[in-house]
Amino acid sequence: MDETLKCIIVDDEEGAHLVLKQYIGQLQHLELTGAFYTAVEAMEFVYNNRVDLIFLDINMPGLSGLELLQTLSDPPLVVLTTAYREYALEGYKYRVVDYLVKPFHFQRFMAAIDTVYSRLRPRVVVAGGSNTATETPAFVMLKAEGEMVKVMYDQLIYVRSWGNYVKVFTTQGVYLSPVTTTEIEQKLDKARFKRIHKSYIVAMNRISKITGGLAVLDDGTELPIGTTYRRELLDNFQ
Repeated sequence: MDETLKCIIVDDEEGAHLVLKQYIGQLQHLELTGAFYTAVEAMEFVYNNRVDLIFLDINMPGLSGLELLQTLSDPPLVVLTTAYREYALEGYKYRVVDYLVKPFHFQRFMAAIDTVYSRLRPRVVVAGGSNTATETPAFVMLKAEGEMVKVMYDQLIYVRSWGNYVKVFTTQGVYLSPVTTTEIEQKLDKARFKRIHKSYIVAMNRISKITGGLAVLDDGTELPIGTTYRRELLDNFQ
């Protein structure tokens, strides 16, 4: 994507402004059009100007960063900048594409910008000869062992209910996350991940065969298929 992204900073800390301005200034495809110390000031600006990307702090006096997002019916893309990891996951119900935990370095900032462009980059879909652009992120953010972990969709194999937690099985390891199976199901791309049992969600491209009441994955793992999910699952392979 060649178009310059117009971005703003919303943070009550002077140090965060200095760092972000320095980092943004090094990238020709980012244009800083505003810097605000309160969410209210930023809200007024967003209402009256084009904003493609917000670097947004969560904890600010008065209106918080998340409360700002709640007021916007069509918010720009957002990169959270926060000193508090535990609040980052909540922001992913909005158009948050990444989060930067303070203090962050330029390399981590660049990774966030790459994620922003990945969200904006058109994906070609062969359907009636037309190309469509999607904004579905290619990852899910999970809280695991006190940290926020980005799990790429192509690494996620399946999810298993584990009491008030879920175990997320990936090609990089297993994560225990304090969310319910239903909550994580709502975060995943429904075209790529299906609930096959009250306790299991699976990546569809990992299923090698269905035999009896089991979904057999490409690594040989066997997962049970619930009666209420069986018909919908089979319909996906017809």
